[in-house]
Amino acid sequence: MFLGILLKLPYFLAPVIPQAAATDGFLYIRFLTWLQAPGNAAPFIYPLIAYILLFTQAVTFNGLINDLKLFPSPNYLIGFAYLLITSTIPGWNTISPALIINSIMVAILPSMIGLYHNQKPKGLLFNIGFGFGICSFIYFPSVYLIVLLIIALALFRPVQITEWLVTIVGLLTPFYFLLVYFFVWDQWKQVYSIIPKHRLRLPDVQYNWPFWVSISLLLFPALIGLLLSLNYSSRMVAHIRKSWNLMLWYLGVGLFIPFINNNAGLGHFILAAVPMSIFIAAFYFYPRKKAFFEFIVWLSIVWIGWQFFSAG
Repeated sequence: MFLGILLKLPYFLAPVIPQAAATDGFLYIRFLTWLQAPGNAAPFIYPLIAYILLFTQAVTFNGLINDLKLFPSPNYLIGFAYLLITSTIPGWNTISPALIINSIMVAILPSMIGLYHNQKPKGLLFNIGFGFGICSFIYFPSVYLIVLLIIALALFRPVQITEWLVTIVGLLTPFYFLLVYFFVWDQWKQVYSIIPKHRLRLPDVQYNWPFWVSISLLLFPALIGLLLSLNYSSRMVAHIRKSWNLMLWYLGVGLFIPFINNNAGLGHFILAAVPMSIFIAAFYFYPRKKAFFEFIVWLSIVWIGWQFFSAG
């Protein structure tokens, strides 16, 4: 916790008030509206909520990976990597719909991976589908996370039509209740506002040298860790191999979704931070000589501090 507070301290000193964007879901917009009054009185509420979300995500995801035994021994490197990499990109330390979705995904992941051993998974599949449906009410492009759900079903379950139907029902249930709400309150016109047009867009960022330094500090250890983890998992039992494969697909989907209607810079790419942290943790864990790993960590910490003081 102390390390997390230290890494996130700059964002408490200069609170950022989040603004709603065109791709934000109506639940997230209402959440910002509800926060507006207390946020104006005490702006530190915004970085406090962001920190609570980031810290609980780091601890929960670290515990999940240790329970799954994806590494040879339990460690805290996944949580450490998550807090470190989310501090590398300033936009990943403020409240955003993608940050809230990360909490939902971290809660859903154990159920998705647990499908492998579950003999009666229909109730679990309904809950998983329901969770994915709720995500689209917070950040609509996250509806494409359904690709990850399809991959999880293909990896962990034999093909059974009834299980797929139950999953689809769970996915559509939030939309059913929303349509009932619109019908009862005669608000059908709002349907068009919650389903924006889709188009691929590059993030609104400046491709300068600070951008490339930040991206390098993320992608370089992630790619090395990916290669190390694939080499390790290839010798493990089927369940662990499938779990690592799911994390790789999760990373790919998380990197793709923010290109849909993105006009918010790099902020929504935090969707990829959860799976990226496990591959960066592999970069920390597997090499016997830790000097290079320590150098990258300290370089990242120095870079985080430089970004804050240069911006101030």
